[in-house]
This record gives sequence, structure tokens and C-alpha cells, in this order.
Amino acid sequence: MASSEHVGGAADNVDMSGPSDPEPYELDVDERRVVSAYCCTCEATTTMLMEVGDDSPWEHDASNASHQVEYWREA
Repeated sequence: MASSEHVGGAADNVDMSGPSDPEPYELDVDERRVVSAYCCTCEATTTMLMEVGDDSPWEHDASNASHQVEYWREA
């Protein structure tokens, strides 16, 4: 027999903010660029020299999913 429970809404841990803007390393992949990154969690920093076609995040960000990392493009 079917359950009589009714589920409404979303779970507390679901991100309902919608799509976010692309990160600076994902933009202008058809040219070389310099992107800096800062980990707000452990205060590590790096400067990435991005080659044409490269749209990969910082290795630290990819391997530490719980860390908050900020990216910005150098002029």
C-alpha cells in the first residue's frame, strides 16, 4: 500500500539560488590569461597562467570541495 506521507518543498541543503556566473578561468578560453585564486578557508593563494583552451579550476579547489575559493582575472 502507498505511504500516506506528503512531501512538499525542498530539502534544507538544496541550493535554490539558481545558476551562478561563470568563474574567471572559464571565460575567454580562446586566449592566454592570468587568473589569481585565494582559498578563504585555509588562506592558500596561487596565480594560474591559463593557456588557450584551458578551463580547469585550481587543483586545490578541485581536491578540497568544502573550501571556499575566490577567483579573479588579472588585467
